[in-house]
Formats: sequence, C-alpha cells, structure tokens
Amino acid sequence: MERSNPVLAYHPANQVLLDYLKTRARRPNTPISRTYALDGWELHTHPDLLERFEKIAPDDAQIIPLFGVPALAANGIAAAAALGTGWLMVRLPQLPNNIETKDPILPLTDHGWHAVSAWQSGTPSTGGKRRLTHLLNDALHHARTLNP
Repeated sequence: MERSNPVLAYHPANQVLLDYLKTRARRPNTPISRTYALDGWELHTHPDLLERFEKIAPDDAQIIPLFGVPALAANGIAAAAALGTGWLMVRLPQLPNNIETKDPILPLTDHGWHAVSAWQSGTPSTGGKRRLTHLLNDALHHARTLNP
C-alpha cells in the first residue's frame, strides 16, 4: 500500500480513505500549484479551511498530510480530514445530534466516515469551534479503539 505519511499504519481501517484521496491526488506541476502544495501533493483543502482545521484540532493532535489533505490520526488510524472548502470527514460510529452535516461522500460514508460542516453556521464562532474540537477529540478516541 502506498502511503503519503508514515504516521499511518498499514491497517485495513485506513484503506478506503487513502484510496479515495489517492485517486484525486496530483503532484504540483506549475508554479501556482506548487504554492498550494502539502507534502509534495497539490493541496485539496482550501487554505482557509486548513487554517480552521489547525485551530480546531486538539492541542495534542498532530496534523499529518495525506495526498494533499490535512488529517488527524491516532495509533496509526486516520480519524479526521479536512477537504474542499468547508467540510470535515470524521470517523465515528455515530455523530452527536448537534453537528451540522454535509452531503455524504461515497464510498467513505459506507465505512464509518461522516461529512460535517467545518464552520457549524448555526452556532456562534466560539461555540462552533468548541463543538468541532470535541468532535475531533471523539474521532481520535474512536481511532484508538480501532488499533489499540
């Protein structure tokens, strides 16, 4: 299995996310695409969302690059990723009721991934940030159970 980052384990739980990201990944081939690159891959996350992801990530979490997408992992298992302009993918058995979701992304949703709004527009900024930080903490905790 080709991996973008050695932090991830060779584990079946990572395969569907890595396959999804790998099929969309491109190496930067122009000066402008090299400006928007992450770990040698064209960035597939809007810079504003990358900044948001850095702010809502738990303090002890390390953001890792996966084929041009920033992600979080625990014990070698991917737990969350920031994609596009405004959505996060989080791996959890079930989302809390108060989380604003986005349209599901197949095949990820078939494997326990949920698309959620990175901005949580129905809540004040600090409330949305706190809600998302808790959600990412929950996803990291869940990832630890998948690879104890």
